[in-house]
Amino acid sequence: MLMRLILISAIVLVTLNVQASMIKIIPSTVTVMQGSEAKYYLLAQEKDDVSKNISLHGLPEGATWSLVCTGTRGDNCKNDYGSNDLPIFTLNVSIPPTTKNGNYNIEIQSNLKNSITQSFKLQVVEPIKFSHPGILLNAEMLANIKNTLLEKDSMRYKALLSAKNSTYGNLNYKPHPHSSINSDDQTGVDYREDAIAAYTQGLLWYITDDNRYADNAIAIMNAWSQTLNSNLQGANRFNLAAWSGDVWPRAAEIIRSTYLNSQGISVWSSSDINNFSQMLKKYTIEFIEKNYFTSGNYGGNLLSSQATAFINIGIFNNDTKTFLEGVDKWRKMLPAYIYMKNDGTLPMPPYFWRNSYISSTSLLSTAGYWRGQQFNSSSIGEGGLSQETCRDIGHVIWGLSALANGLESARIQGYNLSKEETLGTVNAVRLKYGSEYNTNFYDDKSAIQPDSVNNPCGKKIDLGSSVGKGEVLLDELTNRNQLALPNSELFIKGFRPTGASYFMIWETLTHYQNP
Repeated sequence: MLMRLILISAIVLVTLNVQASMIKIIPSTVTVMQGSEAKYYLLAQEKDDVSKNISLHGLPEGATWSLVCTGTRGDNCKNDYGSNDLPIFTLNVSIPPTTKNGNYNIEIQSNLKNSITQSFKLQVVEPIKFSHPGILLNAEMLANIKNTLLEKDSMRYKALLSAKNSTYGNLNYKPHPHSSINSDDQTGVDYREDAIAAYTQGLLWYITDDNRYADNAIAIMNAWSQTLNSNLQGANRFNLAAWSGDVWPRAAEIIRSTYLNSQGISVWSSSDINNFSQMLKKYTIEFIEKNYFTSGNYGGNLLSSQATAFINIGIFNNDTKTFLEGVDKWRKMLPAYIYMKNDGTLPMPPYFWRNSYISSTSLLSTAGYWRGQQFNSSSIGEGGLSQETCRDIGHVIWGLSALANGLESARIQGYNLSKEETLGTVNAVRLKYGSEYNTNFYDDKSAIQPDSVNNPCGKKIDLGSSVGKGEVLLDELTNRNQLALPNSELFIKGFRPTGASYFMIWETLTHYQNP
């Protein structure tokens, strides 16, 4: 077992002075360790004062909680709603260090009239025993790649040749380490490209059994962990930290877990592994945690990449806290990136905003996070609109790809996020709608025109560009969840085998029909 849970039964009830369809709790599950804090969002569709006269039941013994208002109402909710305020609240639950592990179903009761019921869960777990290799690919998936190549799978063989013949797969590849990195100059490019090269060399080592690839991957990772000694700089520093934070641990995981000597011990030395682990912790996890903004309209693709970076680094570092932080970011990011019609008229804000920044202007205006998109538009159908649809579809593919990477790593570790529900929609279904709705703009060029009934933007939709095409997500949704994605299938088919860029790397090689 990857984690041990003691199931604790409790009745689930949320009672509030709004109609049943008008209160939303996000995420439906928060997973933490003892001595941590769980944070939920409560979204009402009208300006009801749900902060008054409520109580919680079913919490672990000794746990405490607080309901915090947003906008100008103040943390203690004493101020009345301002014209720019939204009925969004945060519920913070502090978990004592002595709490028993298990699933706690939480009951919220209100003395207000017209009471309704809803549910959400708190999951308290002990430190996770991670499965290795277990970042994006596990042992079975790696073996399947090799076996299908031996069986002369033509598509995967083309993908292998693309990787081998690329700059990243060159046996003479040399690392380009720097003591400091600026995301806006060549040092930032070198950091990102060397991460791709290390992962490519690691994949080629496993597939070919040529230890020169493994030695190259080690040389790249050691060069950076021994040289980098300052936080990332530049306008895109957080982007670079997230993109590379997704990729570096993939390379490290393959090498540490599969490049072994005759005694079954990693050829990559324990001291070098520790140095690399500390680099990931210091210059990705701690850098983002301590320096990231608490406001602004960063694209959801970046926030999705941050979630995946935390998941992947948590796995490589055997760090349950970091892994669960990534899972929590992922659970909160999904509905803040892909909108479904039954979510209601008030969409989810991004997880990094401070409470006082949340407002109608920051969330809903044309200059806000959701770019003024109309959630009651008939063009949306049942859903699938992305926070970045009206930015450009290329960035949507980035965001979906980032979510897919985190989803895959978490699944390998026993957290099957695609099977969970968010706001009444199974996550796999939400992801399907997101992929189908947005790839349709590539397949049907008439839909991007401003006068198209399928255009929610009021302007011509920019298709953008993306080397990644969604192969990881397609594999998860079609092979494991048995969902049909005809638009996505048609879109991806024309680009196979896919290449390598940023965090979308050789996805046909790794995830084309890889159960």
